[in-house]
Amino acid sequence: MSKPLVDQHGRVVRDLRLSVTPRCNYACFYCDPLREGAKEPVGTISVEDVDIILRAAVELGIESVRFTGGEPLLRKELPEMVRLAKRVYGIEDVAITTNASLLARRLPDLLDAGLDRINVSLDAAEADAFREATGGGTIEQVWEGIHAAEDAGLTPIKLNAVVVRGINDDQLVPLAELTRERPWHVRFIEYMHLNNAEPGAYQERFVSGAESRDRIETLLGPLEPVPTDPSAPARLYWAEGFQGALGFIDPVSNPFCGACSRMRVTSDARLRPCLLTDREYPMREGLDAADPLPAVIDAFLVAAHRKVASGITTPVTRDRTMVAIGG
Repeated sequence: MSKPLVDQHGRVVRDLRLSVTPRCNYACFYCDPLREGAKEPVGTISVEDVDIILRAAVELGIESVRFTGGEPLLRKELPEMVRLAKRVYGIEDVAITTNASLLARRLPDLLDAGLDRINVSLDAAEADAFREATGGGTIEQVWEGIHAAEDAGLTPIKLNAVVVRGINDDQLVPLAELTRERPWHVRFIEYMHLNNAEPGAYQERFVSGAESRDRIETLLGPLEPVPTDPSAPARLYWAEGFQGALGFIDPVSNPFCGACSRMRVTSDARLRPCLLTDREYPMREGLDAADPLPAVIDAFLVAAHRKVASGITTPVTRDRTMVAIGG
């Protein structure tokens, strides 16, 4: 019988975000503005580290694991990690967050390993806008990956767009239109100050979830709310006649910290209880211990106890940008 991981505010931690690399083949404005993800990682967690982390997580009642980056598909060992989570430890929900540019090629091995679903970072639906948003990405590769995942039954397909004024806010309706004929979930995420942009410039670029909804409704008609798990970050809506759903994730204008069930492990083996707080707790000593499992469990318990009630949503200088934290 696993013992639940409960923070000092009584929230049960059920979901683990596990970053497996800080590298990425894109350079999105809000995530990796300095192309830091292009650097070769130093001290990145190994498959053996992931094994111990997953064992500890299961002991503590974790029900969902999402492998992130950087771009997790750049790790050749990713299928092995997915297999550990699903086939060895039997975690109920095993997912990845990916830009999908390499997904079509790597999907067969991931499916064989037991992958349950994917989240795709898709900041634009049109090729030119996509190229600008990603620092040179090619959208055709992404569509190939998304359709391969849909054909494989990894549903619902979840597409995430961080909305940034002057970069991709003109893509709100084109992205929403993707749900007209397909049962996809397109989720619009408020731009968080995780790229150390100058505060005034950040405020100029920020688009609230309410503004995004208003602009979509102006052209597509009223959006009706869909019942949603209160611990999930997205509030879902449906447009009449559309097959899919639209989600809005508003961590800045409407924080959902009170229902947070998540914890992160960075690719250099540090526990980060809150995305929007720079407080982190090292795991390396525990992972390298002669008996690592109890040491890593203790690290989780300490991090959970020190999980803050709410993150910092105002512009501050961060120790890391998003690509180094893990999506």
